[in-house]
Amino acid sequence: MPKSNIEEVDEIELTGLEKASILLLALGKDTASKVLAHLNPREVQQIGTAMTSVTDVSHSDIHYVMHDFMDELGEDALGVNPTEYAQSLMVDALGDGGGGLMDAAMLGDQIKGLEALKWMHPSTISNMLRNEHPQVTAIVLSYFDPELSAEILRGLPERFQSEIVYRIATLTTIQPRALFDLNDVIQNASSDGEGGKLATIGGEKKAAEILNFVGSGIDSRVLDEIAVEHEDISKAIQDKMFVFEDISGIEPRGIQTILAEVPNEVLKVALKGADQNMIDLFLGNMSKRQAEMLKEELEMSGPVKLSDVEDAQRSIIQTVRRLADEDKIVMPGGGEEFV
Repeated sequence: MPKSNIEEVDEIELTGLEKASILLLALGKDTASKVLAHLNPREVQQIGTAMTSVTDVSHSDIHYVMHDFMDELGEDALGVNPTEYAQSLMVDALGDGGGGLMDAAMLGDQIKGLEALKWMHPSTISNMLRNEHPQVTAIVLSYFDPELSAEILRGLPERFQSEIVYRIATLTTIQPRALFDLNDVIQNASSDGEGGKLATIGGEKKAAEILNFVGSGIDSRVLDEIAVEHEDISKAIQDKMFVFEDISGIEPRGIQTILAEVPNEVLKVALKGADQNMIDLFLGNMSKRQAEMLKEELEMSGPVKLSDVEDAQRSIIQTVRRLADEDKIVMPGGGEEFV
């Protein structure tokens, strides 16, 4: 038997789901919709996702799935468009809202393109997004890690930065079809990467996380510009931002854990721009000898560029975030979520 599509699909998806999807394609829409009506929503969505991965189902594929029960069928293709068929099938089985499950299932193809962008240099992504609508850019930045998004944001025109951050802050969910608009941008400059899932994106917390990494005064300017028309959003973002001074709210054991992870040279530069309370906080959680050495180094070292101080403080903030994610320290307030 020649290599069929099921063999290719088996390498990507779960065999059970693929067999179920091909069987439903073979049964016809009326019968298949009755079968789906007996499944729970999660099962329907899983099968719908598998259906979209099958592009040309032949009778040999059906024979593979049904074994000796389908021996008399030939090698002719079924002649259906699985995506359109599945969309129609979901509507028949679940009503008008059922088609939305297929929209969600088809998101995988769009997200593959977003994943591919992660392998590009931030400046390249900035150039790709430079002429895109701020909403498109907001969706892309909401999907990426805050640190990468911050680098991309720095490379975008200054006049658009506050608008993009505002849209990120007010973006909580996305209609599946909205991601289709990103395809042209992505396909012109990237190849497929590994897929991912997207459900809830954006929000004030995401905007705050991105601004935490932007620095260079961009964060303050963006917040001020947003506040002109949306003071409540600006304040909400600011409330969720974690700044270097917020480390003072971490208990002593946590400070000691942070000190064990931060290189002394980074700490020294970061403290050059800190007030005396922050300096005393770190010195007070060191051994007497370490504290004396650091204090002496701070007094003897010359002026440091503000940008270097900001970079050092961001590096420490990044370490704090990682330690909190690993449950090695507790952030100020003691909650599980932090920004």
